[in-house]
Amino acid sequence: MKILYLEDNPRDADLAQSVILEVWADGEFEVVADRNAYLRALQAGGCDLILSDFNLPNFTGIEALRHAREVQPDVPFIFLSGSIGEETAIQALQAGASDYVLKDRPKRLVPAIRRALNDAKLERERRVAAEQLLRVQRLENIGMLAAGIVHDFNNVLSPVIMGMPLLRMRYREERDQKLLNSIENSAQRGVGLVKQILGFVHGVTGARQILQPRHLIRDLIGVVQQTFPKNIRIEDRIEGALWPLKANPTQVHQVLLNLCVNARDAMPEGGTLTLRAENRRLDDVAAAAVPGARAGNFLYLEIADTGTGIPPDIIEKIWEPFFTTKGAGQGTGLGLATVRGIVNDHDGVITLRSQVGQGTSFEILLPADPGDESVLHEAAAAAVPRGQGELILVVDDDTAVREVTCATLVAHGYRVLAAGDGTEALALFAPRSLEIRLVISDLDMPNLDGGALAKVVSALNPAIRLLLVSGSTNESDPRRQPAATGRFLPKPYSAEAMLSAVTELLRGAVPPGPG
Repeated sequence: MKILYLEDNPRDADLAQSVILEVWADGEFEVVADRNAYLRALQAGGCDLILSDFNLPNFTGIEALRHAREVQPDVPFIFLSGSIGEETAIQALQAGASDYVLKDRPKRLVPAIRRALNDAKLERERRVAAEQLLRVQRLENIGMLAAGIVHDFNNVLSPVIMGMPLLRMRYREERDQKLLNSIENSAQRGVGLVKQILGFVHGVTGARQILQPRHLIRDLIGVVQQTFPKNIRIEDRIEGALWPLKANPTQVHQVLLNLCVNARDAMPEGGTLTLRAENRRLDDVAAAAVPGARAGNFLYLEIADTGTGIPPDIIEKIWEPFFTTKGAGQGTGLGLATVRGIVNDHDGVITLRSQVGQGTSFEILLPADPGDESVLHEAAAAAVPRGQGELILVVDDDTAVREVTCATLVAHGYRVLAAGDGTEALALFAPRSLEIRLVISDLDMPNLDGGALAKVVSALNPAIRLLLVSGSTNESDPRRQPAATGRFLPKPYSAEAMLSAVTELLRGAVPPGPG
């Protein structure tokens, strides 16, 4: 404990120090006797407690208190004086003093210090809790705003993604195909951003799928190379045949991107960012050497930088929500907490090594399954399903989504009717209720929404198949649970995903929807 002590009487200063050192043997004192020395010590900071006489030559205790509250408002301040009247004492406490102790009652000094230090600690904890609550409320408000933006953005992306196969069939020259690839990659990055926003809104959850991590990592490296400062050199050491993961691709991407951004921020003057990915098979001995790991097959990922490093005294704190070493407005302190949450949710392990001035390395182990490679090949080889002239009613108030959906269905062997809302859809459905085999309807529409439309058309024809779609982020919406003859598909989705769902519904196999 370091104490700044304002006292012009050396004997009184020695007495107070002896009383305090009996309890806090490691206490450090900086004794100052005048105004200038006191102000210099205040500006230097670093003290845990301020003691002050009340009556000093050319300087009063109230002035000393006022300066302390301005410069070091969180440091407890105790008056230690030979005489102080009741009215003056009340004035001092109202001005922010923690306590006052008379010099002829030294036994009161230690309890007063303990109480002041404890009160200061509680006040700091209260303030931190209040700041965290404000941040949470702010994030909740941002989440509500983000949910609305995501809904609209999903509708914007849907026709772009669904329209790509149609354009590929029409424009087959190599130059055109490259341009379409570029457009599609940009749209898919937009999908990834939307999913990251969804993860922020709803927390660390999401559907998992079998994925080849090599493609995801390569895409990330492309983003990093295009956006990071040129004074940061990117080194990738990616094995040629990585084992597949059963994971949420957006969340894995978020983990790697967050760690890369942290690495970038740790190298303001430039440096080297290394991304490593390889297969690891851990036996019991190797697993015992990694805290929290177990034996098995894993994908090993490493994000390493040559930056400033992390001081040892804060390494454990970096995982705490809202903890950040960045300046005000430069970080929420949620990045690494989110990273560890995602890794844990995937039954993985994350560790780090860091040395101040040398850099930091984050290492991740995610469960992998070499046997899933065959599933990936089967999925890649699957042909796009074609229709046999079945009549489908497409209902969506977004003109672009409606037109691209209809064009995609027609190009794959279906007949279509189109409506801009539920009321218009009913007018088309009623006279042809037995001929129409499937209704594809958005949920959120004016006049009559998709949920209400589904109930009416099912009453008119109980055998009707329903494919309900939406760009909304509300996963608890009961309308997402259609009847036994239906399923739900969240926007944005690819033409292949929609066509597969249509085929499954028309054939009578109705798997549970991803929503």
